[in-house]
Amino acid sequence: MTRLCRSLLAVLAVLPLLARADDLQLRPDHPDVYVVVRGDTLWDISGRFLTKPWYWPQLWGANPQIANPHLIYPGDRLRLVMTADGPRLMRDGQGHGSGGISPQVRATPIDTAVPAIPLEHIQAFLEEAVVLHSNRAADFAYVASAADEHIAVGAGDRVYGRGTAAQPGESLDIFRIGEAYRDPESGEALGYNGLFIGRGNVQRAGDPATLSVAQARREVLAGDVLIPTDDSPMKASYMPHVPTTPLRGHIISVVDGVSQIGQYSVVVLSRGQRDGVELGHVLQVRQVPPPIDDPVTRQRVQPPGDPAGTVMVFRLFERVSYALVMTATRPMHVLDEVTPP
Repeated sequence: MTRLCRSLLAVLAVLPLLARADDLQLRPDHPDVYVVVRGDTLWDISGRFLTKPWYWPQLWGANPQIANPHLIYPGDRLRLVMTADGPRLMRDGQGHGSGGISPQVRATPIDTAVPAIPLEHIQAFLEEAVVLHSNRAADFAYVASAADEHIAVGAGDRVYGRGTAAQPGESLDIFRIGEAYRDPESGEALGYNGLFIGRGNVQRAGDPATLSVAQARREVLAGDVLIPTDDSPMKASYMPHVPTTPLRGHIISVVDGVSQIGQYSVVVLSRGQRDGVELGHVLQVRQVPPPIDDPVTRQRVQPPGDPAGTVMVFRLFERVSYALVMTATRPMHVLDEVTPP
C-alpha cells in the first residue's frame, strides 16, 4: 500500500473555518442538482456552484469535529438547498435533515471517495519531494563511491555510503542537491531542491556502509546525499481555506523548469511554516509586471499587478511550500506574487 493510499485512511482534523455569508456567492449558472461522476474533485464540484470554490467546506456544512466530513462518492446525487445559514449541498434521499453532507456507514472503500484536488498531479511530490537545508554533501550522509567496478550505477548495483548510522535492512532515499530556493526580495537562501534519484537498502552497516540500489530514477553519483526513508503517511486530504493573517510571498520555482505556469502546474512558494503557511491555504497569484520609467519624474515605477489565478498549498516545509495551481486566468511566471484572495 502506497503512502498516498495510507494517507487517505487518516482522520482529517481541522480547525473551525469561518466564512461570511457573502463569501458563498453562487454562480448564476449553478445547477440545482448534480450527480457525482468518477474523476470529479471537490474543488471542481464546488466550482459548479460557487464563484469561489475554496469555500466548499461551508457550502457542504462540513463539521470539523467529525472524521472525514467531506467524503462523497461517484453516483451521489447532490441537491442545492437554501438554509438560514446560506446555501448548502445535500445528498438527495439520505434524510440528513437540515444539515449538510454528513458521514455515514457505507461499504464503499475510502480510497474511492472524491478527493479535494486531483491527487495524480501531486502524488510524486507527497512521496519524493524534499527541501534540503544545505548545499554541502558533507552536511549529510552521502554516496562516496560505487562498491563494484561500475561506471554507471543503477538499480541492482551497490554503493558505499558514509556518515550514516543505518542498520542492515533499513532503507535510505538518495537525493541530488539541486537549485537554491531564494527569497526574491531579501536574497536569503530558503533551502535547496532535493532531486529524487532512488532508494538504497543497507546491506552492511559501518563507515562506509554498503547499500544495494533497489530503485533508481537516474544514475547514482558520488556526492548524492542519503536521507532515511520516511514511511509515515503523507497528508493527501485537504480542507482548502484562506489565511486569516496577512501573508505575502512569491512563486520562486516551477517544476520542470517551464517559463509559463498553467492549471495543475506545481510551483514553489517563498513562504513556509515559519511564515504561518498551512496545508490547504488558498492564495491568489498576482502578475508582477516589469517596472516602467516615468518620462516626467524620471522615476522608475512599479505598475500594479493583475490577478492571474489561485494556488493551494499541499506540501509544507520550514521556509518554502509546494502549491498546485487550481485556476489560471492569465499566464503565470516565476516571481509573481501570492497573497490571500
